[in-house]
Amino acid sequence: MNRITLTGDDRPGATSVSNVFIDYYMKEANDAQIKVYLYLLRNMAAHRSFEIGDIADEFNHTEKDVIRALKYWEKEGLLALHYDETGEINAINLITATKKTELNSREAAVSVAAPVLSIVPAVEKKPVLEKKPEPAKPSAPEKPSYGADDLRAFKAEARTEELIAVTESYLGKTISPSDLRSLLYIHKELGFDFEMMDLLLQYCVSKNKKSFHYIESIAVSWFEQGIKTPAQAKDGISKYDHSIKDIMAALGKNAAPTMKESEFINRWLGTYAFPKEVILAACERTVLKTDTDRFPYAEGILSKWNEQNLKSLAAVEASEEEYRRNKKNVPIRPVNDSKYNQYTRTKYDFAALEQYIKEN
Repeated sequence: MNRITLTGDDRPGATSVSNVFIDYYMKEANDAQIKVYLYLLRNMAAHRSFEIGDIADEFNHTEKDVIRALKYWEKEGLLALHYDETGEINAINLITATKKTELNSREAAVSVAAPVLSIVPAVEKKPVLEKKPEPAKPSAPEKPSYGADDLRAFKAEARTEELIAVTESYLGKTISPSDLRSLLYIHKELGFDFEMMDLLLQYCVSKNKKSFHYIESIAVSWFEQGIKTPAQAKDGISKYDHSIKDIMAALGKNAAPTMKESEFINRWLGTYAFPKEVILAACERTVLKTDTDRFPYAEGILSKWNEQNLKSLAAVEASEEEYRRNKKNVPIRPVNDSKYNQYTRTKYDFAALEQYIKEN
């Protein structure tokens, strides 16, 4: 076959990608990791700040997918993550790509001045109250970059052909190699047997969500909640669906949640592990304060309660009562009017002024 020569027009405003990255790093990274890295380069070139959620929305990933990709590139030595006092990423330092044979000198590269990407504008925060350590929750394993051999081995398993047929029947389409990688990840890394995978597919389709991005995110959520059997999944679905309906109603929403809204609700019920009544209390406070952006506003309330380890209504109400009591007891500072005494004050003879008005 003929060798291909690539030419093109000049591209003003183009984003530069290191040849070292293409030659040594790109082939070992998965699609999500590559997209996230290119997004960082693009925003660095434009001197643009962003949020983790912006990347997730851009590529239809979850925020957790984005954070996994960032940590992957940090492990590879292409960036350094910086965190605020609450443990959230607030800046990224991109590091010049070096050849794999030069990994021993990678640490020296970190100290070299490099552009810093701002995730969110710096906001002054009040000191976080000390809270009791919470029990560690299982974290879903990172999705490997499965190759052709992995897919062939998976397809050779006894029930994979049946799973593929069932999946295509549910989704109404022929699955792609990328879809097959998602099924392999859910089965092998998350430990779902075929009964669990069948229930997972039924649940997602019942919500009219047929993208593998959504299916995979639900599987990760179940894994991190410790759901391992169909019975646990059915019980969790029942409770979760009722909670979602009540939360949406409390925020004045009648439709099913969008992907972004589902991420908020997953965080409140799963990551923060709030009882439903605490979330509804935050929703009540939200609707009294704003008619727009209610999910972010409620997230602000619940993230603060999570930082303060207020996990029950009684704890929330006690904290708010203490705040009101302390605010009430703050002494009012007397007004210092000495600065007004610096000026010469005019003296009026009001009796003479009144007489003048009468005569004229």
